[in-house]
Amino acid sequence: MRFGVKHYHVILTDRRLLLYAQRGVLVKNDEVISQRLEELQGIKFSEQGIIDRKGIIRIEGKTRMDLEGSAKEMKALYLQMMQFL
Repeated sequence: MRFGVKHYHVILTDRRLLLYAQRGVLVKNDEVISQRLEELQGIKFSEQGIIDRKGIIRIEGKTRMDLEGSAKEMKALYLQMMQFL
């Protein structure tokens, strides 16, 4: 899954959406982006492309997050997020 130009792993709990990535070759650094689900104001899913389908989840909260990935994976994530909202 991609947020901006960086790739992340998504962790979804009943309270938060976490984006996690480990960066660095020699010196490992953890990068975590956290969004509380109770602060979300809106969420929208869309698909783009004809042959290579891409799914986009737009999350409106304190900041806007556009998450991109394969249409199948992003739709599954969207449906999981809707259970908690």
